[in-house]
Parts: sequence; C-alpha cells; structure tokens
Amino acid sequence: MRNIACLLILLLALTGCSRESQSTINEKIDKPSEGITLTPVDLFKGEAAKFKPFLGTMSGAFKLRYDGEAPNVNLDIDIWKNGEKVESKGSLIGLFGNTENPESNEVELIISINTISTEGQEDINQVKVSTVHASGSSTSTFEFPGDKELTLKGIMDIQEVSTFTTESPIPVWGMQATSGNFISTLDFSPESLSKLEYAILFTLKFED
Repeated sequence: MRNIACLLILLLALTGCSRESQSTINEKIDKPSEGITLTPVDLFKGEAAKFKPFLGTMSGAFKLRYDGEAPNVNLDIDIWKNGEKVESKGSLIGLFGNTENPESNEVELIISINTISTEGQEDINQVKVSTVHASGSSTSTFEFPGDKELTLKGIMDIQEVSTFTTESPIPVWGMQATSGNFISTLDFSPESLSKLEYAILFTLKFED
C-alpha cells in the first residue's frame, strides 16, 4: 500500500509538471513577437500609373505594421551630405496614433519629393508625406532649400517585406542626388550611406 501511495504521488507530480510545461509552450505560441514589418507598395501599379505626373518620379509608398505592444514611432526627415547626417528637416510624430489608443496596427505612407526650380533663385525641395490609416488620411508638407548642382537623382527604398526590431533608428526610404555624371544604386547599409554625396532620408525613430 505504501508503494502504491508513493506511485500515485509521483504520477500526480509528473502530470502537474506536464500541464505547466504545456501551458508555458502555449503562452509562447500565443504571444506575438514584437517588431515593425515594412511591406513595399507599388504606387503606380495598373490604373494608378495615371497619377505619376502629379506625384512625380521621386515618389514611393510602403506599409508599416507592428506586432505586440503599440510602439511610439516617428518618421524623421534627415539630410545627409558626404556620407554623414548633417541636419533634420522635420518629423511626423506618432505614426500609429496615440499608443494607448492606436488607430490601427497598420499605416501606409506615401512620399513624394518635388524640386522646384526658378531661374535666378535657389531650388526648393518640396516634400509631401501622406499617412493612411483605417480611419482616414492626412498629408504634411515640408519645404527647404535644394542645390542646382545636384543634377542626377534616384530613389532609395526597401524592395521586399522586412521586419525590424524597435531598438534603433531605421532608414526606410529616401532620395539620393549627385553632381556627377553617374549615380550608383545604394541601399541603407552603413557602407552605402558612407558613399552618399547628398540624400534626403526618411528614418523611423522609436521613443520610450
């Protein structure tokens, strides 16, 4: 009898451990991993190509979605010269709305850069950023001086679905320019950024 009682106690203990382990596994499966996922958007696909003359060739779009807790994330507009960030020209605050009551876990951003040239005056870079949520949209405009010597321009973007942590700033879109006769295809790696003559970069910045 004493042996049977000991066996029953052992079985109950093992069953409890098994249930606790299974509960822990289920919690890990149910809990989503935290991060920001960027999905490129073909802005001028199909019939939307008719809008290209209005937005210009220096335009692009992408969607951002977060998993886990709503992040407090801004979109900074930074100027880079000779491989270094030299100044910031503005910021869109709270891309997902109030983190305590977010509008949704996804936002689409549409960016266009138009250089306004007037004879006898300095160029003006006009930047428009539209944010599109499930509940509506808004557009912000930024203007700052350009450079007439920067004759070749190209878009910098992320061309495939990518997921990032929220631990450090993330450059996600941009326009590079050069005064030379050739423009290289560059990405957002430190090595590529060090080769920039000039660029307007859009960077996700995370706040605590």
